[in-house]
Amino acid sequence: MSRFPLRASAALAVLALAAAACSSGSPTAGGSPSKSSSESPPAPIPTAKTVSQPVTYGYYDGHVDTMISTDVTDKGQSSAQHINYSAALAIAPPNTLPALYMVKGAAAPHQPFVFSTEPGESDYTPLWDEVTVQWKSGVKPVLLVKDDQVKALAQQGKLTITPTNIILNCPIVRVSSSHTIPTATTITLPPTYGYYDGHVDTMLSTDVTSRAQAKAQHINFTSALTTKPASSFPSLYIVHGTAAPGQPVVFGSEPGESDYSPLWQEVTVTWKPGVTPVTLVKDDQVKELASKGQLTMTPTPVILNCPIVAVMA
Repeated sequence: MSRFPLRASAALAVLALAAAACSSGSPTAGGSPSKSSSESPPAPIPTAKTVSQPVTYGYYDGHVDTMISTDVTDKGQSSAQHINYSAALAIAPPNTLPALYMVKGAAAPHQPFVFSTEPGESDYTPLWDEVTVQWKSGVKPVLLVKDDQVKALAQQGKLTITPTNIILNCPIVRVSSSHTIPTATTITLPPTYGYYDGHVDTMLSTDVTSRAQAKAQHINFTSALTTKPASSFPSLYIVHGTAAPGQPVVFGSEPGESDYSPLWQEVTVTWKPGVTPVTLVKDDQVKELASKGQLTMTPTPVILNCPIVAVMA
């Protein structure tokens, strides 16, 4: 399985919908911020525009797709594969999600995973129900390249299909027409930076429930993530309009927190007229300034699959 270790990486980049940091400070009653010499400047945002990450390959209808593994609902698998644990991924019963078939034991040479859907299909989602496939004793394994093939062979009694009750966030980041498994072990993707409690985290945008946003950002559209309302997920605060220079997004959680999820509710933040923007580095700071009337927070119905892949202390 491909891995996304949670460690700081220098190869990261700022998303176009962010603006960046001035000095941090609290707005005065008159609406202008006041600087405090006791406050440290915001942590610097990395400038690299790409990050290289491990990939995993699989077949869908005979061609090869590429995916990245980032989050899982099983603590043991999270620890073994060095990916994020997220209980909040359990947005639906696993058997209602597309199946990711994983052959255990004897298998045809170079057998990869088998996907039951892909981006562009109406049921595509980056969340998968992990399903174990095992060939029956005495049956010679053949290369499995389609989910229908897997199910047909199971009906013929040649292999068994066993759901694991584990949900894996494994977005498909590339669809190809090739029938050959690539040899490359990594893929380069554009990351997004954001602040959480004053430090910088890095995430990868892969899937979204808005068709317009999917098209504009060149990521996957998926309506299958709307099984729960957007408000069920942590907030991703995105400043629109006037902002402190270089303001990135602000996270409402991160890996290790009990409510962490790679699925986010997009929340628009807008500074009120006459207020001088300061760099926003904490979700509590955003909420406090909203309560003081310095800015507005507007929740949207959009759910974004944007797993955090590096936490920088």
